[in-house]
Amino acid sequence: MKSRPRILMDCDPGIDDAFAIMCALRYCDLAAITTVNGNVSVDNTTRNARHLVHLAGAEVPVHRGAATPMEVLAITADEVHGISGLGDLHVPESPSPESDVPAIDAIIDFCREGGATIVATGPLTNIAQALAKDATLVDRIDRLFWMGGSTTVGNVTEKAEFNAWADPHAVAATFDSGVAITMFGLNLTYQVRMNSEHVAMLRQAATTTSAELADLLDYYSEHGVADDEGQPVHDTCALLGLTHPELFTVAESNIVAHVTDDDRRGMTEVQNHAEAGGQPSADVLVANTADAPAVIDLVINAAVDPLGGPSQ
Repeated sequence: MKSRPRILMDCDPGIDDAFAIMCALRYCDLAAITTVNGNVSVDNTTRNARHLVHLAGAEVPVHRGAATPMEVLAITADEVHGISGLGDLHVPESPSPESDVPAIDAIIDFCREGGATIVATGPLTNIAQALAKDATLVDRIDRLFWMGGSTTVGNVTEKAEFNAWADPHAVAATFDSGVAITMFGLNLTYQVRMNSEHVAMLRQAATTTSAELADLLDYYSEHGVADDEGQPVHDTCALLGLTHPELFTVAESNIVAHVTDDDRRGMTEVQNHAEAGGQPSADVLVANTADAPAVIDLVINAAVDPLGGPSQ
């Protein structure tokens, strides 16, 4: 990585979001965080974002976003992330204040000068609503890096990933808007796993952030994916796909986001170019492979020291 990109992060912390926030602080100029209902309620995701910023010793404004999806009922993933969203941690009230600017307005303001980069690691409700409020955002967002969707397996249904399933109408609206998107779906993120060895590394580092993130990864290991490969740290992939693109392969794709209330809800299906008239419907890239050991090294470095060290 040659420079620190200036970003806005839209997220729903969430254990893997916690790791992604540390990566954003270490490898980016993190201008703002906007929160959304997803892994847990927006009350909890907002509190968690404020807590994580304070834990890292940073000062980043946190803007509260959508409490509900656009059209479907709100569903959370607290069985994976814990009632608080940060495992069984009792999240203290942070001294870092919540901004009085709503998330949608913060997104529009961040994009005002054009060339904006947004990393989204939750349901796309805030993004879709901002695009609906100000259609010129399409031309002022350079690229949206989104952790969501899947071109293969799902984690809510057979083929639907949680962020896409939680607000499928927001996904469809965002993709249909024509905004440039790079999608980091489960087909990619299941390649990047952390396990008990990484918990031990974080504990051995014994920093304020690494100690808490070790506890979160421990909880995640007990409540997340039930196999022997470790836990996928989904959200870090979208962030590091921006900052360290050489660690990922991407390909141009047509994505159809399904909103129907049936077994296709939340599917992000690849449509071949012939079916789409020979051309991609929008500037959409889909990440397919990752150099997992290198990605995890970056995640560990950020978790241990989110504000220090070289940005490599």
